[in-house]
Amino acid sequence: MSLKRRLLPAALLVSLTTPLVALGTLPAQAADDRITAYTAEATLTGDGVLKVTETVDVTAGSGTFSRTLATRVRSDAEDDRVYDLSNVSATVNGQPAAGFADTEVDNGRQLSVQVSGQSKVVYSYEVGNVVADSTEGRTVSWPIVQGFGASIPKATVAVNVPFASWVTCFAGRVGSSKPCTSFQLGESAAVEIEQLQVPAGGRLTFLTGLSDQATVQPNAAFKTRWTLHHAFTADSATLGLSALLLGLGVLAAAALWFFKGRDASRTGGGAPERPVLDGPDGPQFAAPDGIRPGQVGTVVDESADVVDITATLLDLAIRNYLTIVELPRATPFARLDWELRRLNAGGPELLPYEKALLDAVFADGDTVLVSTLGPALRPRLTLVREQLYADVVTQGWFANRPDAVRNRWTTAGLVLLAAGVVLTIVLAVATKFGLVGLAVMLAGVALSLAGQVAPARTARGAAVLGRVGGLQRYLAAETSASLPQSHRLEFASRCLPYAAVLGLTEKWALEIAATDDDDDPDAGIGWYSGPENWHLSDIGESLSNFVTTFGGTLTAARRLF
Repeated sequence: MSLKRRLLPAALLVSLTTPLVALGTLPAQAADDRITAYTAEATLTGDGVLKVTETVDVTAGSGTFSRTLATRVRSDAEDDRVYDLSNVSATVNGQPAAGFADTEVDNGRQLSVQVSGQSKVVYSYEVGNVVADSTEGRTVSWPIVQGFGASIPKATVAVNVPFASWVTCFAGRVGSSKPCTSFQLGESAAVEIEQLQVPAGGRLTFLTGLSDQATVQPNAAFKTRWTLHHAFTADSATLGLSALLLGLGVLAAAALWFFKGRDASRTGGGAPERPVLDGPDGPQFAAPDGIRPGQVGTVVDESADVVDITATLLDLAIRNYLTIVELPRATPFARLDWELRRLNAGGPELLPYEKALLDAVFADGDTVLVSTLGPALRPRLTLVREQLYADVVTQGWFANRPDAVRNRWTTAGLVLLAAGVVLTIVLAVATKFGLVGLAVMLAGVALSLAGQVAPARTARGAAVLGRVGGLQRYLAAETSASLPQSHRLEFASRCLPYAAVLGLTEKWALEIAATDDDDDPDAGIGWYSGPENWHLSDIGESLSNFVTTFGGTLTAARRLF
C-alpha cells in the first residue's frame, strides 16, 4: 500500500465525511417527515465485509421515504475512496418493503420505500472495501448514518469489530470534525456509539483501529478523481514519454523530407540569366529553356496559384491570342474595368494549360468583361490548374504532381493529428498521460507542415529553377536601355509576364511606359489599349491595376490558390 494511502486517523475520518459534490443533493422529503428513533448494528466479517442493519422509526408525511448511501467519497487531494454495496434490502413493519427501489445515483445509491404513518423501516446491506492501511495500522471505517432528509434526535450504533484496539467518531453536517456525543470500545472489542441530534443530511462516521492479532486484510479501493490537472500531469514519466513521441514524430517528418522531399540537386546563386537572343532581325526575348510564365511560378513555389494564371493571361495577350482593352470610367471615381477580346482560338502550339485558360475565359463568347469573370470562371479554373500541374510533370521538372505530393503528406499529418486528438481524449479521461496525446497531435502538425515543402524537383527541375533564379536577378537589376529603341517595347512586353510572376510587375510596366517618346495620346500597343486620350506612359498604373483586379477576380471566384 502506498504512503499516500497511509492517512492519519483524524484526517482520514474527516475525508470520509466529505462526499463528492454530486452527493450533496439529498432525496426530497415531505416537510412533515420525522425520524423518531434510529439504531444500527454492524459486524465485520473475516473477509473484510461490514454487515449492517439499520432500524429507523419514521413518521412519514408522504407515501415515499428515501435515503442515499454513498459509494464514493473524497479521500485526499487526488483520490476518492470507493465502497462496494451489496445485498441491499428493506422491510417496513416487519414485512418486505412495498415499492422498494434501489437506484444508482451519482457516487451513491438511493433507497426508497413506501410507508404510511408511523413505520419501522429496517435496512440491511453489506459494505465491501472498508478495511484500509493507515499510519496507525489497519483501520475499519464507514459513514453508517448518512443520507437522511430528516434530522435524527438520537442515533445509537453498535459495531462488532474483532480485535478492535481503538475507536474514534465524528458526527454532524457533511465535512464536520465534531466528535460524537459518546463512543467507547466495550467488551469483546464491541464499539458503542451514541449521538444526539444528527441534522438532516448529516453523518455519523466511525473509525476503528485493528490490533496486530487481526487477520482481516486491507481491501480499501481508491479511484483517482478526474481533473484537468491530473489528466495532463507533468512529471518525469509523462514529460519523458511525450518528448520521446514528439521527437520521434518530428524526426520521422524530417527523415521523410530528407529522403523524399528534397530536390534531386541543389541550385546555387549563379549569374543573372540574360533572356536575349541575337538574331538577324535584331535582339529577341528568349526565356531560359523556353519556359513559360505559368511554368515559372509553379516551378518556383511548387504551386499553381493566382499569379501564375494572371501571368499566363498576360503572356497569351502579348503572343497575340487576345487583347486587353481598358474601358473608360463611367464617372471619375468609378471602378476600372477591362474588356478581353479573343483574337484566335490557338492550336497545338499552345500548351494544354494555356488552351484550357483561353477556353475558360472565353467560354461564353469572344469578348468578356473582367468584372463579370468571377461567376463564369468558378467551375473552370480547376481544369487549368490540373493541366498546369500535369505540365510540370510532363516537362520532367517533377517526378510527381506537386499538389498530389503535398496532399498526401498533409492528409497523413491530419490523420495523425486526428489520432492524437482521440488519443488525448482517451488518455485524459482514463489516465494522467494526456500530454502524450498532445505530443502525437504536434507530430501530426509537424508532418503536415513538412508536407508543404515536400514536393521534390528532379535534377532537371532543379536546373531550371537555377536558371529561373538567374532570370529573376536579371529582371530585378537590368533594364531594356541597352537594346535598340525599335526593340525595347517588344522586349519589355515579353519580359512583363515573367516579371509579374516574380513580383516585378511595376518595374517592367514602367519599362514599357518609358518607350512613350511623345505627348500625343496612344491608340495602344496591340495587346493592350486604353480609352480615349490614353497615353502609353500611363500603362504602368494601368497594368498594375489590371493584375490586381484580375487576380482578385480569380481569388473571389474560387479560393483554391
